[in-house]
Amino acid sequence: MNQKFGRNYVTNLFNESDIPMSPGRKLIAEYQPPSRREKAIKSFDITSQIGRIAVIVAICVVWWVIYDKAIINQSFIASPGQTWNWFVNNWDNGEVWRDLKVTLREAFLGWLIGSLLGLGVGLLTARYKKLWKITSPIFVFFNAVPRTALAPIFILWFGLAETSKVLIAVTIVFFIVMIPTRAAAEMIDPDLDMVMTTMGGRDRDRFRFVILPSVLTSVFGAIRLASVWALLGASYAELFGAKYGLGLRYMSATNALNMPESFAVTALIAFLALFINAFVGLLEKRLMKWQSSGAQGSVLVI
Repeated sequence: MNQKFGRNYVTNLFNESDIPMSPGRKLIAEYQPPSRREKAIKSFDITSQIGRIAVIVAICVVWWVIYDKAIINQSFIASPGQTWNWFVNNWDNGEVWRDLKVTLREAFLGWLIGSLLGLGVGLLTARYKKLWKITSPIFVFFNAVPRTALAPIFILWFGLAETSKVLIAVTIVFFIVMIPTRAAAEMIDPDLDMVMTTMGGRDRDRFRFVILPSVLTSVFGAIRLASVWALLGASYAELFGAKYGLGLRYMSATNALNMPESFAVTALIAFLALFINAFVGLLEKRLMKWQSSGAQGSVLVI
């Protein structure tokens, strides 16, 4: 067969090198994905970091002015310098590290147990409508009970050990996670359920591939918020009585008018909350890589 009328002839006749490249194709051809260094710089967001530093400096300046001008009685407030000196002098204090570990352990156990219970109960009440109709008034009632009232009662029931603080954290975390979980489970696209059923998926497959990914996408923001509130709840419960913990240290320092230690412990709890939030945020990115950064739950971002 004459190659003039074959595929080779057509290929030679329309050689791609002879066709002028459109601006769009040229842009695509010249595109190079950003390097790891460029991605790190972009995610770091230098402008935002500078803004955060400026806000912190402004807060410290206002704080120092309030102390220096004695706007508040200096017996009841510490200066930024005194607070910083407490951190420097107690960096290697074993008792401080012991209290920190106790509070973190209480917060972690409360967050873990409360999150698992919240996820489980939220999914169950979304799956079984009758169960939700029966139990919803009970959940509303217990959610309305102030945690400030539960803390001293739990300490009387379970003593000064860590159990009472863990339970306070559980009661806080449970409702923070359960309510969004149930709402997210009810909003799952019914088409996904139909496709899974059509493909012969069992209940276990439906839970693993449809319900759990859909729920986690919406609920991880609540889980991040719950991690911070677990720390705050455990620290708050320690104010009413404890053997060890940052809350107990704060209360003892305040009662003794040791304001540098009181302010330092308050700042330490806040820094721990930021660290916990950042850790859970990294865990979210690892577990849900398919999400865009804008769609991921955001409570506090570091």
